[in-house]
Amino acid sequence: MDNRDTESNSINSRFISLAGLLIIFLLVLPSAFFLVNLKPYLMIFSVIISLAITLIFFTYKPVITIYHKNLLVLLAIIYIYLAISYFFTNQGLGNFLSYSFIRNDGNFFFCYLPFFMFAVPFFNYKKATRIFYFIIFVVFTSFALMGIFEYLTKFSDFTLQHNSGAGYMFVAFNFAHNATGSIYAVVSIFALIFFLEEKLKKYKFLYLLAFIICVAGLFITKSRGSYVGFVAGFIFVLWMHFKSIKKFLISILVFLAAFLPFIFITDTHKRIFQIFTSFKGGSDAYTTITRMDLWEKAWFLFEKSPLFGVGFGRYNDIEKNLYYRLEGISGVVSTYNDQNFIFNTSHAHNSYLHFLAETGIVGLFLILLFWFICYKIIYKAYCNSEDKYLKKFYLSGLASIIVLFFLAFTENYFSATTIMICISMQLSLTIGIFSMENRFKKINKFGNFG
Repeated sequence: MDNRDTESNSINSRFISLAGLLIIFLLVLPSAFFLVNLKPYLMIFSVIISLAITLIFFTYKPVITIYHKNLLVLLAIIYIYLAISYFFTNQGLGNFLSYSFIRNDGNFFFCYLPFFMFAVPFFNYKKATRIFYFIIFVVFTSFALMGIFEYLTKFSDFTLQHNSGAGYMFVAFNFAHNATGSIYAVVSIFALIFFLEEKLKKYKFLYLLAFIICVAGLFITKSRGSYVGFVAGFIFVLWMHFKSIKKFLISILVFLAAFLPFIFITDTHKRIFQIFTSFKGGSDAYTTITRMDLWEKAWFLFEKSPLFGVGFGRYNDIEKNLYYRLEGISGVVSTYNDQNFIFNTSHAHNSYLHFLAETGIVGLFLILLFWFICYKIIYKAYCNSEDKYLKKFYLSGLASIIVLFFLAFTENYFSATTIMICISMQLSLTIGIFSMENRFKKINKFGNFG
């Protein structure tokens, strides 16, 4: 082989490497748009690109990773169950395929697509996951810095909203502060894990800086439910990292002392107090009363149809004056079949109650079973992995599920696009890493026999 052949092969190799890097970047591109749901087409378009790339490669080589298989079977069953619940309650195909439905009542179908997209092992999972976290940390620290500057100076309000009860709230380029708060709760936990698990000092400092900035961004969202989710994830991560009561308690006190100034500067302490005082009346009582009304409605509908619910996508359609229109056997199976459809962002403000109301015990059981299997797979990966670097990804996966389960008590986050696309991508990539790690271990142990 002469020098020209060697040079040609080198050029081809670099081209293939760059092409592979571009494909991976396009696959994780949705991670750049978690804070810009004011422009929803950016997220939609990026997810469609990822899905199209996956379908092309799957058509060429129809393979799914070993740990995705059972998970995707269950997810497919959930999709089918929700679709049957939808059509059984006299809702048409036109609505089902409409943007209004997918964007609001039916966004569950969109939110969980990454579990399918990243189940096809045609790319380097480790590299994709590194790029995913890199994009997230850069985007979230950048937005948080902008929000902090605007919050402290009031120089502008591109990333802020004003609320009569809470004052200025950081929303980035999202519609609502809760969406921004929930995703910042998760990303802050990611940064905490990377800081705790990192061994190199220069990277450790960068992750600590990202953690501080993102937590400050979380504080100024004024989202109390997000505070609760963050605290739950924070406690979980510290315990999993130290596994010593003494170190665990000391670390909590150190972090609390470090963040006390931020808590008071950003008026976070006032929002925390409002969690308790709002039950006694005051400027923030309206939010609490509204939530309690929504929870009461969800529980009422669940009692009318506990097994299968009143119909997927029907919670918003049923006003109190329409309760009498439920059809079936009250207390067993009772559905809402009228042709009035309301597509908006309203929900029960509690994932568990919302799914109980619309899909009954069966629907909520399937959802919780799905998350339990996700947690079980990643916990197994975390316990069995000897790679310290990969343990960051596995612990981040476990923590995101914990945060989500606490967030779900205050909003229907099981179907919230902003946070669920993030968690779906992160968990599916993490499960893919474990699948590949497990496969390579078997090859190294038994030899490449396939």
